[in-house]
Amino acid sequence: MPTNRRDVLKQLGTIGAAGLGSVGLTGTASAHVQDPYADRWIAADSSNYTNDNKSASEINWIIIHVTEGSYEGTVSWFQNPDSDVSTQYVIRNSDGHATQMVHNEDSAWHGGGQNYSFHSIGIEHEGFVGETNFTDALYQKSANIVSWACDTYGIPKQRPTGVAPCDARNGGGIIGHHQVPESDCNYNDHTDPGSTWDWDYFMDLVGGSNGGGNKFADGDRVTPTTNLNTREQPGTDQPIVATISPGEVGEIMNGPIDKGGYRWWGVHWLDRNVWGWSVERYLSYA
Repeated sequence: MPTNRRDVLKQLGTIGAAGLGSVGLTGTASAHVQDPYADRWIAADSSNYTNDNKSASEINWIIIHVTEGSYEGTVSWFQNPDSDVSTQYVIRNSDGHATQMVHNEDSAWHGGGQNYSFHSIGIEHEGFVGETNFTDALYQKSANIVSWACDTYGIPKQRPTGVAPCDARNGGGIIGHHQVPESDCNYNDHTDPGSTWDWDYFMDLVGGSNGGGNKFADGDRVTPTTNLNTREQPGTDQPIVATISPGEVGEIMNGPIDKGGYRWWGVHWLDRNVWGWSVERYLSYA
């Protein structure tokens, strides 16, 4: 039998949400702020969180987690009274569908350390640490939630580096689970969100027009962050026009278009005098 949350989530990987009751977010109590970006509300078991009804000023952090299991398996696990764990949100990788399970003003049990669960909002992202290629749809939904929460509760839209302050009241921002300090103020033994989580891309989305809007505009100069295929039309199944190297400069001419889980921009690559569609995640300002 698995003895910890991660092992159980792996076993629950194929469990669906059949039989899970859900209610619309408009059914939340008036004391709680309604999140406009969550797609559904399914309450975690009441034994897996603390009903604190905190004020906005007491919420300082957003903590990024990875499920180590499936989306529906994680939702099911947070409904299990034996799990003793929860987060406010769980997000599906394939399409960014988000379930809210604990009100932000209550304390989900996810942070550990020195009072981090009380002073934070936790978001689980479907996948496995160091393995999952997180989709643009997941990044965008998470960024929408995070940006809205930062605006609503006064959380800084910044990602501190290194281990977070020993006392959660001394600071604020957006951190990974691995940055939450233990009681001795050093790193904990978690590693999420892991090496495949693109912090630069995610934070760009969080900082852009309150999580919405477009990263680029017509006429912006861009360069790839890695060797990047530019294609005849949006879509990974479209013919490749050229492979562009970091340092080459292009001009945004069209877009964006969302297709196949990616956001595409039409770019005129000036050094080669070729035109094609490129994925936003791998573009930065030149």
